[in-house]
Amino acid sequence: MPLLSLETALPDTASEGLRAMARAALAGGEVARGTLRRRDTGEMVLKGRQDYQTQGDLQTEAVIVKALKAAFPGCGIMGEEQVGDRAADADRPTFVIDPIDGTTNYAWGIPHFGVVITRLERGEVVAGVTYDPMMGEMFAAEKGQGAWLNGARLDATGGGDVENSVIGAGLPVRGQVQSVSEETYHAALRRAMDSTAGVRRLGSSALSIAYVAAGRLDGFFEDMLSLVDYGASVLILREAGGVVTGFDGGDIRSPGAILAGSAGMHPWLLEGFAAG
Repeated sequence: MPLLSLETALPDTASEGLRAMARAALAGGEVARGTLRRRDTGEMVLKGRQDYQTQGDLQTEAVIVKALKAAFPGCGIMGEEQVGDRAADADRPTFVIDPIDGTTNYAWGIPHFGVVITRLERGEVVAGVTYDPMMGEMFAAEKGQGAWLNGARLDATGGGDVENSVIGAGLPVRGQVQSVSEETYHAALRRAMDSTAGVRRLGSSALSIAYVAAGRLDGFFEDMLSLVDYGASVLILREAGGVVTGFDGGDIRSPGAILAGSAGMHPWLLEGFAAG
């Protein structure tokens, strides 16, 4: 049985389009949750350095794509696993899908990963859902309408107490840090470790950014993330009143750096990269 129903996943004010996206995420999440187990190396495809693909990724994306195509005829599909990718018809949205954000966790049987669906219209992110199928938690946002967790509004406008904050960060594999020098990145990481209540590496960038929106983390940073990873969650955090930039405080590139924080914490995080 699903851990979450559509009725409790979103607020009453959510649009029909967002409901259709949530329905697709719930369906995909059931596949991912039901197939979670420790994989052997022979059951995984290595797409790149420490970049894995499993049959669960493919199966989950296929279910999501089917649901979105049925709900949005003529829509475009851009999937992490390229299942059913197609260009959008004129004036139709495009959906960017990461069926399992945190595949390494999933492939090792660690129950922390997210199903991510981002909706683009004319190249702009206008809606997104980041779903944790193991916890039954749906983070969602529509541009200009706010952000929610299981229907409850999120607020990331506060923060700023550095000593009593918890920061999420990517612990990069060799060659991952490209937006700044490795020395700058590691210095920012050491600064966070020395100054805050703790640093966490959760293994899903999408859920980590969404956790900032929910106040579970006060900030998060990682390099070389793509729109497929961060699109929905960046919208969720911004709609909650948080701040997301690159390490230089400028625009986010794909792939590129993500520096996310509550409104009060982001300036302190940014100083850590400027110091390098």
